[in-house]
Order: sequence, then C-alpha cells, then structure tokens
Amino acid sequence: MRAACFIAVIVLGHILRRTGFFKEEDFHVLSKIVLKITLPAAIISNVSGSKIDPSLLVICLLGFGGGVLYMTLLYLLNLHSPKEKRAFEVLNISGYNIGTFTMPFAQSFLGPAGMLATSLFDTGNSFVCLGGSYSIAP
Repeated sequence: MRAACFIAVIVLGHILRRTGFFKEEDFHVLSKIVLKITLPAAIISNVSGSKIDPSLLVICLLGFGGGVLYMTLLYLLNLHSPKEKRAFEVLNISGYNIGTFTMPFAQSFLGPAGMLATSLFDTGNSFVCLGGSYSIAP
C-alpha cells in the first residue's frame, strides 16, 4: 500500500504537468522546496537521536566506491571517444539521485535505521558527484 501511494503521487505529478497545472517555471520553486526544506527535514527528523556506530561509516565508503567504479568504467569504455562525450559520460554516471527517489522509500519502509544508512551512502557518493567527477572528466 505504501509503494502504491508513492507511485500514485508520481503519477499525479505527471498528470498535473501534462494537463498544464504545473508550468515550466514552477520547477525551480518546487525543486527548492523539496531540496532545501522537505529533504533536510526528513533527514533530521529520522536521524536525530540515533547513535552512529563507527562501523556504519563503511557505508560512506560504499557510496564513494560505487561512484568511483562507475566513473572509471565509463572513462575506460570511452577512451577512444571524443573528449566531450567522455566528459559527459563521466559527469553523468556517478550520481545515484538518492535524495528524491530512495529516501522516501527508505523512510517509509525501513524507518530511522534505513534513513541513516541511506544518508551515509549518499554522503559518500556526494564526494564523487560534487567534485570528484569534475576533477576526473577531461
């Protein structure tokens, strides 16, 4: 039932966009609300008071390692491609987009422990997405 509710919200958003309820200029306002208010509030409310066991920090390394693995693979697969294509592939492969898609499911199905693990994975991956891929891309 929870998954069906999430899918219904996504479908409703798509229908509202197609019918003209949401315009192109609404995207910036809605994305700011989600990324700057809703997402941090969900993380804080689920992680506050949780004890972070040092062994959980390995999850950060998994997020970092996954991004590095994808960047390396795409770089090697595009060695003989033009620089622009290779840079495009390396820059766009490393992100998992956890905040907008995975965290609502983790919060709903797994509770605070799932949110903590998801946030730690996203922390490791953010090092790759927010700088690492830019330093590697030709």
